[in-house]
Parts: sequence; C-alpha cells; structure tokens
Amino acid sequence: MKLPLSWLRDHVDAGLPAGELAERLADTGTAVEGLHERVPEADGNLGNFRVGRVLEAVRHPNADRLRVCTVDVGEDAPRQIVCGAPNARAGLTVAVALPGAVLPGRPPLGTAKLRGVLSSGMLCSDTELGLGSDGGGIMELPEAAPGTPLADVLPIAETVLDLEITSNRPDCLSVFGMAREVHAVTGADLTPLDLTEAPEEGPGTVGDHVWLRVDAPDLCPRYMARVLTDVTVGPSPAWLAARVEAAGMRSISNVVDITNYVMLLTGQPLHAFDLDRMAGPGVVVRRAADGEPVTTLDGQRRVLTTDMLVIADAERPAVIAGIMGAEDVEVHDGTARVLMEAACFDGPNILTTSLALGLRSESSSRFEKVLPQELPAVAMTIACRLMTELAGAKLVPGVLDAATPSPEPVTVRMRHARAAALLGMEIPAAEAAATLRRLGFAVTEHPGAADAVVPYWRRKDVSREADLIEEAGRIHGYRHVPELLPRLVGDGRRTPAQRLAVRLSRLAADLGLSEAVTYRFVPPDDADRLQMAADDPRRDVVRLAHPISEEMAVMRRSMLPGLLRAASRNQRHQRPSGALFEVGRTYAPRADGLADEREFLAALMFGTPGKDHWRTPAPPVDIHAATGLAVTLCAAAGVRPAQEPNAAPYFHPVRQTRLACGDRVVGWVGEIHPRVLRNFDVTGPAAAVVLDLAALLAAAPTEPRRFEDLLTVPASPRDLAVVVSGEVTAADLVRTAREAGGALVRDVRVFDRYAGAQVGDGRVSLARRLTVADPGRTLTAEEIAGAVDAVRAALGERHGAELRG
Repeated sequence: MKLPLSWLRDHVDAGLPAGELAERLADTGTAVEGLHERVPEADGNLGNFRVGRVLEAVRHPNADRLRVCTVDVGEDAPRQIVCGAPNARAGLTVAVALPGAVLPGRPPLGTAKLRGVLSSGMLCSDTELGLGSDGGGIMELPEAAPGTPLADVLPIAETVLDLEITSNRPDCLSVFGMAREVHAVTGADLTPLDLTEAPEEGPGTVGDHVWLRVDAPDLCPRYMARVLTDVTVGPSPAWLAARVEAAGMRSISNVVDITNYVMLLTGQPLHAFDLDRMAGPGVVVRRAADGEPVTTLDGQRRVLTTDMLVIADAERPAVIAGIMGAEDVEVHDGTARVLMEAACFDGPNILTTSLALGLRSESSSRFEKVLPQELPAVAMTIACRLMTELAGAKLVPGVLDAATPSPEPVTVRMRHARAAALLGMEIPAAEAAATLRRLGFAVTEHPGAADAVVPYWRRKDVSREADLIEEAGRIHGYRHVPELLPRLVGDGRRTPAQRLAVRLSRLAADLGLSEAVTYRFVPPDDADRLQMAADDPRRDVVRLAHPISEEMAVMRRSMLPGLLRAASRNQRHQRPSGALFEVGRTYAPRADGLADEREFLAALMFGTPGKDHWRTPAPPVDIHAATGLAVTLCAAAGVRPAQEPNAAPYFHPVRQTRLACGDRVVGWVGEIHPRVLRNFDVTGPAAAVVLDLAALLAAAPTEPRRFEDLLTVPASPRDLAVVVSGEVTAADLVRTAREAGGALVRDVRVFDRYAGAQVGDGRVSLARRLTVADPGRTLTAEEIAGAVDAVRAALGERHGAELRG
C-alpha cells in the first residue's frame, strides 16, 4: 500500500521526519518497503518550481508545433520558454520549472536552445510533476500570483511510504487506518473522519429510481445503494487527482476518482454505476449462472460459474462482486444519474473467484480479507458528500440497505501478569490501557486487569487475551524485551521418533542421497497417476477449503508423487540420474474433521546414480539396489526385516516387496511401474523405498545395543543349497534358517537362485550362506555342524526343502 504523508497529516501529524516515522512503524509491526519523494525537496529544489502567467505565446520560427512563450514568474523580467503543448496560450496560469529544477526521474533542468531559440525553463504537465497521467498538455492552474511557490498551490512536495500490510490487518489498507496506527504509536492527536451528511436535494426517493433484491445473503451480508442525479462527469480537481495518483492509482474522472479516494481513505471499496444504462432499473445480488459471460472494465470477456457472485441488473451482470465492474454500465462523460454501491462480501469467495478468473484489483485485495459490515455506511456518507461538492450531484433521499445482523461487540480481558509472562517484559497498566484506547478499544480498568471492547474494524483480528497482549506489546516496543537467556524446560532431548528420523536422514545423506523437501499440498489426481484402484482408501484425502491453486488442492496421502515430480524436474535440467530422499508426513482424513498424520522416510533412485568405473559403467537402479538401501536403513534402527510379497499398483508387478518385522509392516520397496513413470514424466528406470517410521520405531529393540567382538573370534561361513517349490519365497527360507540356527547363526544371505531342467518343473534352487559364530569363544566343528544340521532339518520340515547335490 502507498501512503502519501501529506494525506496522512490531514488526520494525524506526528511531527517526525519521514524516515523516522518509517522506522517507528516498522518497529511496531508495519513493514515499510520503501520511501519515495515525488519532487525531491533536498538542496532547495522546491524553490525552482513557481506559478507563472503566460503573457504571450507565438509560433516558433523554425517549428510548427512549438510555441515561444513569454512567462511572468515574479522576477524583474519575464522568461522566454519554448513549449510544445497544444494548449499553450496567452493568459494561462501555469506550473513553471526553472533551470536547476530536478523533476522526478530526470537530471537537473538547464537552459537550452530549442531549434535555435533560447528556452530558460519548462511549462509542466501533470505527468511531469507526478500529479497525474494525462500528459495531453501543460497544467492550467487556478488564478494565483506569478512567482508563488508551486508547492503552495499543488502537492508536489509529496513523500510516499510503500507499506506491506499483513492479511490480518485490512483496517490498515487505508489512510485513516494508518492514521490510527500512527496515533497509537506516537500519541499524536487523531482528527476523525468528516462524516457530514450531504443534503438530500434529488427528485423523489431512492425507490422511485431503483429497486434492490439480495438472493445470496450468505455471500453478501450487507449491500447499500444510493442514487445521485444531475451528475457532471469531468476531470478531477488537482488535489483529488494528486492524492489518487500519489496512492498508486490512475486518475480517470471526478466520479471514479471519488470512489477510489474514499476506498483509499476508509478501506471500503465502492462502485459507481450509470443508472440509465441499467435494465429494470434494478439491482440483484445473486450467484452467476453457469457459463454466464460478462465483459469487464478492462475489455476482457470473462465466463462465470455458479460459485461466483455478481451484482446484476434485471437482465445481466453489472459487476463481478468485489472485483471489477462491467463496461455495459460504466460511468462515462454523458452520465447524469449514478447509483453508488457500498457492500460487504464473503472474503474467501472473493479470493476464490479472483484466482479462478485471474483477475485481481484494489477492491478484491480488500474484500478477500473480510471487511466489517459497519464500514459501508461510513464510506457511503463521505462519497455522497464529495459527489455533491465535486460533481454537482443531487443526492436522492433514502437508502437501499439490505443487511444481516452484525455481530455483537466482544469484550476481552487482559491480565497484566499474563501479559508480562507472555511478553517477557512489564508494561505499566496505565500505559497498556492508554495504548488500547488509542487503537480504538473501549477500555475499563480493574485491579490487575483491563477489559477491552473490540472495535468493529478489529473484530476478525482480536478475539482473545493473547491478541490484546500483542497489541500492547508491539506498541510499547519489542526492543524493550530484556536480553536474557531463556529458561529451559526439561532436558531438551529429542524424542525417540525424532532421534530415529535424524539418524536415518544422516545415513541416507552419507549413502549419497540428496534430501528433498516437497509440497504437502498436491493435485487431486495424484491417485490416478499412481494407478490406485477406485476403491483404494488412499483416494480419500483431506481437501483444502481455500487452496492456492488446483495443483495444491489436497493434502498428500503418499510421499512418492512429490519425489517423482522432483526427479522429473531434475531430468528436465540435465540431471538424468540421481537419488533423493525425504522425511515427511502424509495426511488421512478422520471422522472428527482433522487429519491422521503418519511420518515416513521415502527414497527414490532413478537412472544410474552410481559413478562409472573406468572398466565398467554404473548399473541402472533396480529392485536389488533399492532393497539394499532399505535393509541398510532398517539396520540403523536395529531392525532386520523379512521380505514378503506385495502388490502395490504403482510398483512393477513382480519387482516389489514388503518389509515386515513379525506382524508389523515397516516398509515397501519396488521398481516404479513404467506407466507411473510416464504419468510423472520421468525417464526410467526408477526404484523407491518407503519406510513407516512409527512402525520401524515400534519394531526396534528397546534395550541398548551391546558391543560384539567381530575380530578376535573367527566366523565360519557355510553354504547350503536346497531345492524347494517355486511358491516358497527366499524370505521364508531366511526366516526359518535364522529361527532354527538360534544365536549361533549370526547372518543368513541368499546368493544364488536357479530354475531349470536340473531341478524340475515348478521348483527352484536357492543357495544361502550361513555365518556361524559365537562372539565369546571359538566354536568346535561339532557345534558348527549342529547349527547347520538344525537349519537343514527345519527347512525340510517346514518347506519340503531337499539338499541339492
């Protein structure tokens, strides 16, 4: 928001230099992004701008479009100034920039010859002085004595603060709202708004000119309208145009500028219709019909949906509510009757409509933050008075006003002891009460506390004790918080879940994977891209009430889509291979309206992430590489999972597995299905690991790890090849071998698989290597043989395994 300081001083004059005022505002929560001067005041520059009177204007001897003007600027002799403006003529009172003057964005003005004629100065247009955007000729000023400082006639010495207003403070999106802030921060007197009513001199009553019907009160809690007749549309007076332009808007005409001026002053947007162009004549506040078209003031044809609110006449939309009007009912030079609108709309609906149409305006930026129902009446009063004063309008008696009941005022208690505890500093009770009063709260003081009635313009922002404490604290100044070390609560250790997440993250990074951080808000069609069945429970998602975009409309149910999108992005930027991991949460809806959050570690390897050797190239990723990563990560948690069959639709049908520890599933591994890779625009191969950190923590041993001597006592490897049915999995054989071998069998690994004529149809040969050892002693040959025999017997008994010769 742009805040002209001369306009601000109409309501509060803190007597501070612009830079110091900016610092005070920044210290109390209003970010100041910049400070801009219209005509620089330094080095006496303003003295180079004067009022002049054109005594004579004759054609340039060497240029048909130039005029040689003789101008009285209050000096002993008039100056000769060459001017190219078409309206330069004798008798005009003009704005003159003398040699040495510095105009906005230009070097200092000098004396120059233009087509052979000396020119010592410039006759200025409103554009050159930063007062407007017409630029069609030099400014024609009201009668004033030649030589009068131009700053006494026009607001050329304007300083503008560029403010960043947070979304919870729509009251500060106005000059008067910021005046309240400066009043609270500095204690300078606040001049209230002039709410003098305009005389009602128009013909008939408002009902004789227009009728009103609100069909969507849920989206429009208040709609006000008044009628003005005998309107004269024309240029705005210089002061009005200057203020509107200084605040960052374009001066258009007196009527349009009045609506913008009042919006900038109060924060309440208004809209002016040409009443004679409206059908009915009536005003209907309704939802748009599906596919209903409207051509807005920017000349664009837009197609509406039933979720959007319009202000219509009896036949067609006249305004996309709260955003932009239609050109069919636009005020123009011939407008004689004006319908003035001031309303409140549902903020989320305005934001959704604005995003859907790709159309944002000064009005929508205010309405989307939810404005109070009391504000339209304030803005309407000021706008109607200015219409009578600046446009010669006559106000018709009566108001069309459709409103739902306004919320009752809320009283919030602030305990001074609680304020000190939250802020870490003491604020005297009298100071806190005075601060709240300056901010507009009605305060009643009690021993140890104060009750504050929240003003209507802070209703959405202040609702509890902490909010009041924040107000008192920020105005007092957070710089007064003493510099003390915080008092620690507890021993500050990580929880077991946090320790596990950190341990696995560090290990994944040490193994060469890069950590990714992907969005938790994802597109709704991710389930389709992952080929999930129609009845898959993971299609049930948590939907955002007001998403940033359709691509971020739901909370994720899987970690894989984010990593696949990251892989696709890397490949588009000439990184065809890589390995990524992320620790994050997924969100499943619950019956109470909240989300069930589960934490996972997900990893994705794609292409050939390993480094090529000079003899052999790096192998592409596959299920075996992914399984090795998963087993290594599980081992860091103290878990040795078994591998079980799995049937996830986003993995390759036969190149996937489920990791389990007892009856607890701790993870999933698989090569990504080729169709899923195409859906995410990833060039394969790719394989993924997903570990459920809560399940992994529950499966981890609770006792601390003990040191095992791996060097002093030798281990004895024994290879065992057995023939089993093709339906028996390698994981089943490994699990049985570990159970049967007991403590002496330290490890079991499958190192070979064979299927063919030598073992018969439907049967396979699986070779495993048993590592037999006892850390405390050297085993005898009989003990080693006993352990191996126990494994062989168990395999035969449970799985029908036969020793392969």
